[in-house]
Amino acid sequence: MKTTLKKLSEIVAKANDVFFNKFEHVDTVMGIMDKTLRKQGMNADAITIDCIAIDKKIVILIHDNKPNSVDIAVGNKEGDIFSSSEYVLNDISDSTILEIMEVNFID
Repeated sequence: MKTTLKKLSEIVAKANDVFFNKFEHVDTVMGIMDKTLRKQGMNADAITIDCIAIDKKIVILIHDNKPNSVDIAVGNKEGDIFSSSEYVLNDISDSTILEIMEVNFID
């Protein structure tokens, strides 16, 4: 696993734990895609956070050609994207991810 993917996955895992402790009634599933996208021809890794009950997904994309930034997209399991933003990699923290989760997974 690449260093950036490992670091971000640890940040997302921490945010996911805080989210669960704060909203025990909302289940989320975290996933790491370190080979899937590459097999599809995309030079990127991704971390996903799924909230299956409301059919929403957050995807954090780490592109090889953009080493200092990440794209965070919100969509559903079918692959529809509702919004996408680019973030400076060093600005991503567990509180950043937690806020994105709260905005998108809590009504």
